[in-house]
Amino acid sequence: MKQIILIIPLLVILIVQESTASMARRYFYTKVGQRLELDFYETPKKISRFVNAKNVGQTHVFTVCNGKNKAKCGFWLNTKTKKKVGPPTTYNKKKNLLIIPKVRALDAGTYYVNSYEDLNVYVM
Repeated sequence: MKQIILIIPLLVILIVQESTASMARRYFYTKVGQRLELDFYETPKKISRFVNAKNVGQTHVFTVCNGKNKAKCGFWLNTKTKKKVGPPTTYNKKKNLLIIPKVRALDAGTYYVNSYEDLNVYVM
């Protein structure tokens, strides 16, 4: 009986971790040159992406415009070099969509807002 009581909390933890992990990861498939729309559960302040550019892993950050940060928003910024990178990108706050009008092969990667919302983009 003691063994069953000890196992129950472990099972509850595993079930909770599995259910939250399965909800967080989403996959998007697209082709080069197509329009890509990534939907988020709520409007983020910043969106990060980890991409493999020329066999080097890079992190880029996109800051969503809010009216007060016009000089620092609406583009991808390489976190290491502090330079603008990537394609023209917009964010639709009404629909919570990150929009890349023409996807490039280098846009493939993991897009994330926080630790529980990963969007994996595959470009074929």
